[in-house]
Amino acid sequence: MADFRKFLADSISNRTPVFFDGGMGTMIQKTGVIGYTIPEDLNFYHPEIIKDIHRQYLEAGSNVLTANSFGANPIKVEGGKFSAEQYINEAIKLQKEVIEEFETAHPETKGTHFCSWDSGQIGKLLEPMGTMTFDEAYEAYKLCAVAAEKAGADLAIIETMSDLYEVKAAILAVQENTKLPVVSTMTFQSNLRTLTGADVLTCVTYLESLHVDVLGFNCGGSLDEDEKLAEQFCSYAHLPVLAQPNAGLPVVVNGKDVFKVEPEEFSESQLRNFAKGITLLGGCCGTTPGHIKAVADKIKAGGLKLAQSSKTNENNTYICSYNHAIQVGGSAGPKIIGERINPTGKKKCKEALQNKDMNFILSEAESQINGGAHILDVNTGLPGIDESEMMTLAVKTIQAAFNTPLQLDSSEDKVLEHALRYYNGKALVNSVNGKKEVMDKVLPLIKHYGGALVALCIDEDGIAPTAEGRVKVAEKIIAEASKYGIPVRDIFIDTLTLTVSSEQKAALETVKAIRILKEKYGAQGIQFVLGVSNISFGLPRRDIINSRFFELALDAGLSAAIINPASAPMMDSYRAYRSLAGYDENCLEYIETYTGTVDPTTAKAKEKIILDAISDGTISICVNGSAAAASVVAGNPRQAVLNTEKPEAKEIGKSASSKSADNDETVLIQIIEKGFKDQAKDATSKLLEKKKPVEIIDNCIVPALDNVGKDFEKGKKFLPQLLLSAETVSNSFAEIKDSMEKSGQAQESKGTVVIATVFGDIHDIGKNIVKAMLENYGYDVIDLGKNVPADEVVNTVLENDIKLVGLSALMTTTVANMEETIIHLRKALAEKGRECKICVGGAVLTEDYAEKIGADYYSKDAMQTVAIAREVFGK
Repeated sequence: MADFRKFLADSISNRTPVFFDGGMGTMIQKTGVIGYTIPEDLNFYHPEIIKDIHRQYLEAGSNVLTANSFGANPIKVEGGKFSAEQYINEAIKLQKEVIEEFETAHPETKGTHFCSWDSGQIGKLLEPMGTMTFDEAYEAYKLCAVAAEKAGADLAIIETMSDLYEVKAAILAVQENTKLPVVSTMTFQSNLRTLTGADVLTCVTYLESLHVDVLGFNCGGSLDEDEKLAEQFCSYAHLPVLAQPNAGLPVVVNGKDVFKVEPEEFSESQLRNFAKGITLLGGCCGTTPGHIKAVADKIKAGGLKLAQSSKTNENNTYICSYNHAIQVGGSAGPKIIGERINPTGKKKCKEALQNKDMNFILSEAESQINGGAHILDVNTGLPGIDESEMMTLAVKTIQAAFNTPLQLDSSEDKVLEHALRYYNGKALVNSVNGKKEVMDKVLPLIKHYGGALVALCIDEDGIAPTAEGRVKVAEKIIAEASKYGIPVRDIFIDTLTLTVSSEQKAALETVKAIRILKEKYGAQGIQFVLGVSNISFGLPRRDIINSRFFELALDAGLSAAIINPASAPMMDSYRAYRSLAGYDENCLEYIETYTGTVDPTTAKAKEKIILDAISDGTISICVNGSAAAASVVAGNPRQAVLNTEKPEAKEIGKSASSKSADNDETVLIQIIEKGFKDQAKDATSKLLEKKKPVEIIDNCIVPALDNVGKDFEKGKKFLPQLLLSAETVSNSFAEIKDSMEKSGQAQESKGTVVIATVFGDIHDIGKNIVKAMLENYGYDVIDLGKNVPADEVVNTVLENDIKLVGLSALMTTTVANMEETIIHLRKALAEKGRECKICVGGAVLTEDYAEKIGADYYSKDAMQTVAIAREVFGK
């Protein structure tokens, strides 16, 4: 097996780029070959075509060939002509033959070419968005990775990914079962986020935590968008970055999809990406050997070298969930870790864990997030329960509803290992200490699964009474962590908070230790965390001691505090410190919190109004009530009105029972919007005692889904939240349906829609999302599945007198089949004198493309398909 890692390291050392190849599917299309179901079939039917494509890329200057195995996954090809292992083995074999032939003819290039196993998405959504489990995804990728290594692959490419959780399953499958280097690339939408809402920072944080060899992006939209992605990746990444853009998006010319971006335009864009710091360059859909050659020739002819890193954020500390990353410390200032999901001293939390009451856990999570927590501590350590099972259940439950990063808190390494495996993101792990036995158990977990580490300044000798003694323990942990490749920026030192009533001299030693360590390791990104409230055990008015100690620690350099965000004195101290230390620019957060004045959309304008008014003494505050929120009066910016009156409590003409019903409607709407699926049944059942099913649907379900849809369109919510709300509605509908069946009523359908992924395409994520949303808006859906022949679509439409059809395609090679399906359907409808609207969607489609292939509608996402259904059916 060729050593791709060494080649990459040598290339970086010599400041020379590594070239990947370009598109496979579009190259296959150019040959005009027919008679295959999926591109991988050609490995067997026409191996000479695949070999010739590989050969052209080698001649263009590619170092890495991408196997024709993108869809060769056991779940995708189940029931097909060949198994996933057979497809992969043949794909690798063809690559190796071409490389051997090429290097024999060009001996000076020997050892500079590599064959890869290439895999895309499985095509199903993982829990909680879909039904596929993490373990099922892992096993599918494991089978492929093992087959690829046996076949002689030099590296694994996990590409065109949109869900980081699936990426994690794939990466672990490769790393735990093979020695293959891993290249992982994400695909982004026009908002520079993945389908599940992850931005570039989140992707970099997540993938680097999993220790891939190369990360980056491929496919996507315009070259302008790709250049923005390249800039962001290079600004955050510590690892080599791969850029594989499309040759733009396709357009239809004479009935065929054509990529308009020529090699010259493509190469100029890639040269700009190279100058930003991109290490590995290639292409995706629509790119050809000509595109790759243009890039390689320009770089070589110009003697261009890799850009030298000039990152100012090299040692920033980040943790993340599946689509939300936060910086802790540094220029972002300190963060709050909510401490309430912990049974120690908390009776209600203890009872909830014993009863597996996840609604309580969700309630605690929500209240802490609303209170200002940036990270949530999750501790399920309780005698008499399976802590590992409960920890994982709590983590999955919280992550299904919220995207706030978590701190996994346990003294048991087995619990941490299980939680880390299934955590969707880069977690903060609490904790390790200076005892060798503990370090030997915990540090390998961080190395394997990634994460940031809480390190307690305690070892076999206990807790040192002096700051200097605790510093020595911290230094021991930092040195040991470095052996596992854990950087200083991912270590949170806990200098330990002792009870001041019994260890009075220790309080200031805790603070002093922070100052000493910050002085020594601050430039390397060291972070500090404390369980602040431990300081006041046994004392009256604990809030006084807690808040003052918190202020001392913050001034010393504390970057994360484990506190109760519902404690007003603690949060007051926190917000005041952020303003005084300059983290809250112009005190805008402070003003918004305590007066409600600042709207982020007009923050700068209002900031100037408020600050000017305060500085010149002309601000006038009219108080109406005891305390509350100020608003700048339109037309008189110098006058701020403090209005604290609550809305009028009396609602004329409404009885107590109708008010109660209205309140229950509000509760159900909030449950749907938050995606609290386990609460939907009871809330719906309660409403059914007072409201008719149609009233619940019209007054609660549809408005709630509309609100979620609007937030989705605005980028406030993302696919996970959209699907979770849809599942919540499903639970509500199940209760309504059960009630109607008992009463002999029938639920009226708004109309029936046929949906299908076109022939030759074995991807159905988008289609399944559309199905979920249509059903939750009251439409019946006939789902024909994936790889559906045109005749099956036509027959289904005619037999069921369908008025709306939705067709999906992900791959450029199958868009032609979409057009063929539309042509057949139009002809059959015309012969029968019927009408049916056709809606199309998919990653490679555009509105213009949809129009040119004869579709009535183009849908960019599931919510737009719902809008189309409303238009077609009029309800």
